[in-house]
Amino acid sequence: MATQRRRSRQKGMAIALYGIMLISVVGFVGMAVDIGTIYMIRARLSAAVDAAALAAGRSVNLTNSLSTAQTNAVTTATQFFNANFPTGYFNTLGTPSVTPALTQETDANGNPSGVLDFKVTANVGAPTYFMNIFNVHSINVAATGTASRRGIVMVIVLDQSSSMNTSPDPVSGLTACQAMVQAAANFVTLFSPYDYIGVLPFDLTAHTTNANNGYFPAQNQQSTLQTAINKITCGSNTNTITALYDAYQWIKQVGQPLAFNSIVLFTDGSPNGITANFPARASLDSRWGPSLDSPDGSQPAGPAPPAQSGTSTPPGIANSCNNNQGSTDANGVYSEAICVNMPTVCTNASANLFGAIAQWGDQNSYGGPTYGLAQPDDSTSVSIPGSCSYTGALAGTNMRQFIANIPDTDYYGNSLHGVTATGTSPNGTISGGMETRDYWLFQTNNECSPVSTVSPNCKNVGDVWSNHPTIGMVSNFFPSGTPYAGKFRPDQPNTIVAAAMNGTMAQAYTIRSDTTYHPIINVIYLTGNGTDSVDREFLPVVANAEWIIPLPYDSQYTTTGTPVQLYKNPAYQTSQETGTYLVTANRNDLTSLFAQLASETLRLSH
Repeated sequence: MATQRRRSRQKGMAIALYGIMLISVVGFVGMAVDIGTIYMIRARLSAAVDAAALAAGRSVNLTNSLSTAQTNAVTTATQFFNANFPTGYFNTLGTPSVTPALTQETDANGNPSGVLDFKVTANVGAPTYFMNIFNVHSINVAATGTASRRGIVMVIVLDQSSSMNTSPDPVSGLTACQAMVQAAANFVTLFSPYDYIGVLPFDLTAHTTNANNGYFPAQNQQSTLQTAINKITCGSNTNTITALYDAYQWIKQVGQPLAFNSIVLFTDGSPNGITANFPARASLDSRWGPSLDSPDGSQPAGPAPPAQSGTSTPPGIANSCNNNQGSTDANGVYSEAICVNMPTVCTNASANLFGAIAQWGDQNSYGGPTYGLAQPDDSTSVSIPGSCSYTGALAGTNMRQFIANIPDTDYYGNSLHGVTATGTSPNGTISGGMETRDYWLFQTNNECSPVSTVSPNCKNVGDVWSNHPTIGMVSNFFPSGTPYAGKFRPDQPNTIVAAAMNGTMAQAYTIRSDTTYHPIINVIYLTGNGTDSVDREFLPVVANAEWIIPLPYDSQYTTTGTPVQLYKNPAYQTSQETGTYLVTANRNDLTSLFAQLASETLRLSH
């Protein structure tokens, strides 16, 4: 009886517990249904914003301005979002809020990096069903989709001058020219077929035609570029100014201002070519010889030189207009002879000769051969006025008899006196607020590398000419009292190199000043080839690298670890793109250095 009474009382408790549990189960089931609905809505919302961001990235034409690109991106993103997440999807409440945005990434100085970021955010109200019991009628669901786009337009500018024809390396068996070819051919394979890649080899002439292995930037031509690069042979001089100018014109012709526009310059030494309208020499003066002759005597005979007598300037230099006179320098170049009152062959001092000239005498600081005129590039011809009556070949070292002086500005509008300085230099390269080689002597100050494997182990690094008052004219300019006083000498190899270096820095500055395409210049410098001196600042200035780092001949140089920052680039421009500057004396490093550049410029895939 007691058991029966106890069981009777327990029946009511079971019903009460079941009722309580049923309410909880229904609540949990309802919450699960609501959460499941929210997750389904959020998944669809995430897919919609991702699709919108990717579509916006694909829709942007890199030829547009940033404002136009933003308009197109917003329009396309909104269209794709609406197509993938229509109003009322899965009983969502109201119209979804979608916010597309396009931004352009910048470097540490605020300059555009060529990367465009697309971000789409969206919000929508998700309905609740069972959670209404707890007075929760809707849940806000948000999602964000992002994508980035980097289009690449790149011109690879390759120095194929004669100094690249070194002896084969004992390890690889490659000359410097062959090592460059191998590294550059591999470099072009590291980019997407969608990138615009071109190749521009140069010597005294910039080679812009396919017949001379120059290829305009285009998509999907890596195999063609490899074949062209593998055909490169090295010879002649180094007209870096024209090569950079033509590469820049190519970038503008491709016409993608929102892309990553880049020039990759490989060179093994100082530029020694200048393209200009040169004033004709119609006045007698005394200058370094020879008169109308070439080192091998192949040029036709011109007007007979006058009898030579008296004392030349500087004292102790032989007076002669004949070929191969005086002593030879350390490089075996005949240099020490002055042609007093060198005959003229042009009658109109107002006329100009157009073309490219170069030093032919290993940066000689006396009267080593100077060369011209030559085509600046494959599509531009030499022009000689009729008032220069001599009919012999101009492509030789008699150029010094035709040209009065090197003008202050080259054919492209570049100052041949350097670029504005923004800091100081311990090397004495700053003068009158300019980073310049106006007063520079190249073949002096021998330094030897602390690394025994660097070959050659010692090179000249140059110095201010005033520190060496017994060498040559002690100046790159004609002296006062002469018809061309204060003008650059075309009869002195050292001067042509100084003007070419100044003009190259100025051309690089002009390229980097373009606020439409924002070009960046990256540089690989292979030192040690030929007889040219090496330079710490020149190529960092061209690249607009922030810091000057050691040459392989400086005591701070090391082949391992991060290079020492010697001092701030004295011409560094914070308002311009900062390029990468890499230097080595080992030709076997070239493939890895090119690959390092590729890793910094490869397109981002999303």
